[in-house]
Amino acid sequence: MRSILQDFTPEFLKILNKDKIYWFEGWQEYKQNKPKIIREYEKKENLTDKKIKERLNSITRKEFDMFKQDWENNFLEIKKEIVMRLSRNSEYYQLKRGDFVVFIMGLLGLNSHYYIETYYGTVILVDSFYHFLHKKDIKKTIDDAILEFINNTPVNSKKALFAKLLSQIEKYIYDNNDINRVMERIVKILYDNVDYYNWVGFYLTDKKDKNMLILGPYLGEPTEHVKIPFGSGICGQAASLKNTFVVQDVTKETNYLSCSDKTKSEIVVPILDKSGNVFGELDIDSHKLEPFTIEDSQFLKEIINLFVKKFL
Repeated sequence: MRSILQDFTPEFLKILNKDKIYWFEGWQEYKQNKPKIIREYEKKENLTDKKIKERLNSITRKEFDMFKQDWENNFLEIKKEIVMRLSRNSEYYQLKRGDFVVFIMGLLGLNSHYYIETYYGTVILVDSFYHFLHKKDIKKTIDDAILEFINNTPVNSKKALFAKLLSQIEKYIYDNNDINRVMERIVKILYDNVDYYNWVGFYLTDKKDKNMLILGPYLGEPTEHVKIPFGSGICGQAASLKNTFVVQDVTKETNYLSCSDKTKSEIVVPILDKSGNVFGELDIDSHKLEPFTIEDSQFLKEIINLFVKKFL
């Protein structure tokens, strides 16, 4: 079974390593680990920095200490029970959908749970501190929250597929330090699993000529375009402008370099290092007209974000 449930409460409890006057700084450090999730949480609760500071100031160290002790003493067994119940009833909880996960996180104790939209699908975000403060059954909350989600959310097959693939890619990126092997693996995962991704490859900025792209790892028909100047074709335009290009019909693009008569559409996502320089780009050709949606752009951009975070 995929990792449907993850607990990040121990990361939150690191705030106790600081004096109370520095708890807000501890919150900010915690936020860096899951910026998207916590930013969306703050939006849902309309939390400004001032409100967060006020809330943290209203919590006593004794409450946090008791919460930590309770979590360390009890949650391992609780987590086992939750995972066992989910795995034994995978059809009932529709785990094959692949478009949701459950994150248990220490938050500010304001509500029991939230639904957060991410590149990985919907995150059912459960506040472990809330459940401690109000003596609520976290197992029941998770059970009810999953059922509410699956009963009220139509299956988005593309979103579910991308969530699964992104999890695979993320794990491979963080488990490997060979940048070429990682690029090869990303190409293979995309090429093998997305039926309308008919050519998948990386173009990389030539180290000897910063205005030239050279072909990197790819799968699909061989291409004569092993070198592409910045500004030339869709790939060159994406590199020169540092923007994602989505072309749903290549016949309507005047500056297009044809790689195959079968190609009907193309999407190119530039790869910028942390200094904003173009490292290269991820290029997808499709034999279908207008196949790309916002989910494709978000999915590919998130792959590049993970890649840049690890290697650049």
